[in-house]
Amino acid sequence: MIVIENINKSDNSLKEACVAIGNFDGIHQGHKSLIEETIVISKKKNLVPTILTFDPMPEEHFNSNGFFRLMDMYDKYKAFESFGIEQVITIPFDKKFSELTKDLFIENILVKKLMTKHLVVGYDFKFGNKRLGDVNLLKLHRDKGIFDLSVLDLVTVSGEKVSSRDIRKLINKGNIRDANKLMAAPFSLSGKVIHGEKRGRELGYPTANIEIYNSYPINGIFLVSILFEDKKLYGLASWGNKPTFSGEDHVLEVNIFNFESDIYNKYLKIIFIDKIRDQIKFNDKNELIEQMHEDKKLAENLLGKSYEL
Repeated sequence: MIVIENINKSDNSLKEACVAIGNFDGIHQGHKSLIEETIVISKKKNLVPTILTFDPMPEEHFNSNGFFRLMDMYDKYKAFESFGIEQVITIPFDKKFSELTKDLFIENILVKKLMTKHLVVGYDFKFGNKRLGDVNLLKLHRDKGIFDLSVLDLVTVSGEKVSSRDIRKLINKGNIRDANKLMAAPFSLSGKVIHGEKRGRELGYPTANIEIYNSYPINGIFLVSILFEDKKLYGLASWGNKPTFSGEDHVLEVNIFNFESDIYNKYLKIIFIDKIRDQIKFNDKNELIEQMHEDKKLAENLLGKSYEL
């Protein structure tokens, strides 16, 4: 699969393509429908199955309240490739791009640069400056013979609409399991292990402190799996402001089961499996240690039931 992250500077000579457009954050059932339709049409018409996506995403550019990514670009690219996508065009959604008119988006991006012969979008797709472009405008271009168009209907799961926004709400509420079921890959974060206060070691539960740059409105104790080099490990993650102690900084700390290696400055991928409980402010360290024992028992019990990851 080819990934082009700057189409303006790309030397690639793009071939005629069937293009699906979207953020594809989390790659839920609605996204899968777009991707699968793109693959089917590409095979039928001998076109290159292509994804047009954005990094940063529009919500990041406009600083949308409560927004956080469900999936990093690496996992997104892996998922695209697993479906059979052959080409991904990633456009930075910045001030200049946000001001691009709906007509120029079609003419310059879709037609001239991407060689779009068939376009696949969702029923509510909007584009161009101030989101003034919609499927009705795309249909006008289709009727002029500029490209063919497939507009997919709303996708539901158990009668409910599926959207990245709704998945974020599930994660915010701590409903990690249901959120993960709706995505192509479970919710995860990657970061470098940095030095912390070493308080976990004093409590008998040494933790890896993970450097996280973005803000996430999430807190609690979570059952997680950890990918480190070629190893898959398990543990408990504490994500929040450590209410028993400072109660200030929002940090992610991971206690890795049966693991004692020095991993400072190494990168870990933390995959969230389930929420164990909310963060609690304890009266003293002994209460906290007792609760940590219970948390680990519950986590091991869940893992002992062949937990589906």
